[in-house]
Amino acid sequence: MGQPGDVIRPAGLLERYHISRFSLGLDSCVLMTAQYKAPEGQTLDRDTIYNALRRVIERHAVLGVRLARDPTLDPTFERLQKVDLSEIVEFSDETNLEGAIQAQLLRKFDFTSHLPLWRVVILADGTICFAFHHGIGDGKSGLAFHRALFASLQEGKGHGGDAIVTPSDGPLVPAIETLVDLSPSWRKIGVEIFRLFAPVSWTRDAASWTGNLVSTTITLQNHVRLINFTPAIVSDLLVLCRSKKTTITSLIHCLANSVISGLISDEQYKTLTSVIPISLRDLSRTSNNAICNHVSTFRAYPKVNPTFSWEDAAQTASDLRSHVKKSPEEIGMLKFLFGKYDAYFQGKLGRKRPAGLEVSNVGRFDVQIDSSNGQMWSIGRMAFAQCDVVVGAALKMNVVGDALGGITISLIWGANSVSDAFANAFAANFENGIGILMKETMPYTPVSGS
Repeated sequence: MGQPGDVIRPAGLLERYHISRFSLGLDSCVLMTAQYKAPEGQTLDRDTIYNALRRVIERHAVLGVRLARDPTLDPTFERLQKVDLSEIVEFSDETNLEGAIQAQLLRKFDFTSHLPLWRVVILADGTICFAFHHGIGDGKSGLAFHRALFASLQEGKGHGGDAIVTPSDGPLVPAIETLVDLSPSWRKIGVEIFRLFAPVSWTRDAASWTGNLVSTTITLQNHVRLINFTPAIVSDLLVLCRSKKTTITSLIHCLANSVISGLISDEQYKTLTSVIPISLRDLSRTSNNAICNHVSTFRAYPKVNPTFSWEDAAQTASDLRSHVKKSPEEIGMLKFLFGKYDAYFQGKLGRKRPAGLEVSNVGRFDVQIDSSNGQMWSIGRMAFAQCDVVVGAALKMNVVGDALGGITISLIWGANSVSDAFANAFAANFENGIGILMKETMPYTPVSGS
């Protein structure tokens, strides 16, 4: 059994990647929001949230750790002696969710403090925002947290709202490399080394759109735009996707690429560079209720084409399925940095951005509700967001489905990634494109961007 102050384990390959990116000021947090509604006669007050969070912390050991030692050289996870909820739980009068998300993405975590690597903000409308360090969790971890919090709220009263919680003495979920073989093929090693050291003009990235160059001025200034689809629209989209042998993720990815194509010059760019995160939890046999970082990526270079193609969407879905078993090697390549993560990230400043688009879909929030105890809490609209606006993809589309059947996409771009006019035109054309797809007619006339 662990003790407060114990070093639990060193950070793994992927965890160190995120820790280094954060320590250089290139990232801030990942977050998942969910709007809660209390049963009649109850409120989401301080005592209620403290009681619920106590049980969540006691069940998830990673919520009771901090980073020990130098995070840039030898990061390890250390168990905290206590978690003081009064230091990490905030109540806000904010009612604008876009503004609240934008504000959270500006806030970094303090590695030198004795605070855990997460915080909670409760907005005026009952929305609970869980912001966390990417080193302790992936996007699905945000769903796991809200699943645990929702279940804890259903359990009812506890310790009278005490702010001090003793963390779990259990182990952390193991790092991905201890559960899955990440060994890259020799071909993969050769391709990635070439991409890393060859001049951009020699690579397929040369004629690929990736937004603006990575700025040498580091700023986390970001913009957030939420795109919402009702349960009825999502239901129709799912039926349409199944009939076309594709998925919501592939639909969003291909439609987004066609919209970007309509906003850029096909004379200057021949392809787009896009990435889609892939969960490794099936391969690592890790529960979706765990808070951990088990994810890899799929990289694509679709041709510049302003006309959406269902055939391309179906092919993307097929490519994603076939790439799952190979995707661990993307993480395995990190060992060839030989711990020099800082130099790797600093080398990106002033250079071509690695990707123009990222589509990250964490899936639908699914919960089992036991109503045998009478009136229950309910949970509605959700939003998923992540920062990484300095060296990450120019446009990020973070997708989550809520328990009611709706979908929210948070479109995020950095101050130096693309122009606001471009991003806003992209958002408008994407929403318009979904409407047209519902009527099965393409192409459409895009709004001009700059």
